[in-house]
Amino acid sequence: MPGKIGSSAGAVIADALTRARAEGTSQIGEDHLFAALMASPDSKPLLARVGGPRQTEAVAAEVRAARRRGGLTAAEQQALAGLGIDLDAVVTRTEARLGAGALDVTRPSPRRQRASISPGAAAVLNAAQRQKSARGDRRTTAEHLVLGMLAQPGLFADALAARGITLASALEAMDRGGSATAAEQ
Repeated sequence: MPGKIGSSAGAVIADALTRARAEGTSQIGEDHLFAALMASPDSKPLLARVGGPRQTEAVAAEVRAARRRGGLTAAEQQALAGLGIDLDAVVTRTEARLGAGALDVTRPSPRRQRASISPGAAAVLNAAQRQKSARGDRRTTAEHLVLGMLAQPGLFADALAARGITLASALEAMDRGGSATAAEQ
C-alpha cells in the first residue's frame, strides 16, 4: 500500500493479521479487515455516525451465506434469478456431491510463514489509498480503510449498504463531523 500508513490503519491491519493467524492462516482476508475495523476505536465513530451495524455478526453471517453461494454479489444473484437459475438449488446439488461449503473459495489455506493479503483485501487497501488521495489526506487511517471497504464492490459493501452504510453516507458523515483521526492527517 503506497503512501504513509497512520497508526490507526496500521493497528487495524495488525489486528486483521492476528485474526487471520487465529484461524490458522497468515493470509489477511476481507473478513479479517472487517472484523478489525469493527473493533477499532478509530473506525467505530465513522460507522456509528452513518448508522453502522450494531450487530457485526449479522454482517459477517450474511457474507458467509453469500460465500456459500459462490461469493456472488446481490446484483449477480438477481441476474441469475432473472435468467431463471435457482441459485439455492444449484448450491444444494453442489454441496450434496462435493460437501458443505464447496463453492466457498475463501477457506483458509494452510499457515504460511510470511503474511500475505488476499486479492479482495488488497483491493480494499488500494481503494482506501485512492480515498485518502481523493480527500487530500497525508496518511491512510482506519477511516480510509472503512471508505475503501465501502468503495470496493463486493459482499461486505453489499451487506453494509443493506444497512444504510454506503460510501456516500460515510463521506457525508466525515465531511459533517470531521475525521475521528484528524491528528494523523
